[in-house]
Amino acid sequence: MNHNSRRYYEKQLRRKVGTAIHDYQMIRRGDRILVAVSGGKDSLVLLKVLADLRRSAPVEYEIMPVHLSTGFEKDFGRIIEWARSALGLEIEVVQTGISEILARVSDPEKSPCALCSRLRRGRLYTLAQERGVSSIALGHHLDDIIETFFLRCFYTGQIGAMAPARVSNDGRNRVIRPLAYCKLTLVKAYFSFFDVEPVSCSCMIRPDSKREQIREYLRILEKDNPKMKNSIFAALGNIDTKSLCLKGEYHAHSH
Repeated sequence: MNHNSRRYYEKQLRRKVGTAIHDYQMIRRGDRILVAVSGGKDSLVLLKVLADLRRSAPVEYEIMPVHLSTGFEKDFGRIIEWARSALGLEIEVVQTGISEILARVSDPEKSPCALCSRLRRGRLYTLAQERGVSSIALGHHLDDIIETFFLRCFYTGQIGAMAPARVSNDGRNRVIRPLAYCKLTLVKAYFSFFDVEPVSCSCMIRPDSKREQIREYLRILEKDNPKMKNSIFAALGNIDTKSLCLKGEYHAHSH
């Protein structure tokens, strides 16, 4: 098979998504899944793959694509058209007023990204409750997960990442990340065959510079060890707790 063909990338992606769904029991029979569609490449690939898998999956499930409009996106109309014509899906657009909230309350000295993210997450969780869905699907991929791991290590003094499937802190929402096994390069390669441009965003904030820096470090390291990202991801599910610096553990085991 031609390694630059649409079919090649589609098969790769569907296989990895299918495996992640199986490994983390992301989708069950009769699930109603709210798919968060920002209009970026990741979320559009997620929507397409879930729509395709639904036709061939052994279990029946429903997908509800939702776009939270923050007020920063431009030209989302073309994404609605694409979903309608290419996938036969209607994307529900929910106004959030987030751009106005940020203009009013964010500290000009600090990046408003964390607040924006919190507001979007809160709105998504509320919407999931209102619509009575069983899961919220987000477009985070393998690179997002390992970058988050390093960000938390370097800047918050905590070991953690983004779980491929988890119940939210309030215990009321289940979040799934079906692209968890897919590298960004694969997502981008597949997206290049889509007949749509991703949405452009008028948010004034520069890209997350800390995340960008970590991405650059990983790029350099990956040149020496092409399997490194897969190894880091595997490490996040293979934890040797006895070798970590957990207080009180030694005494508990030494008697």
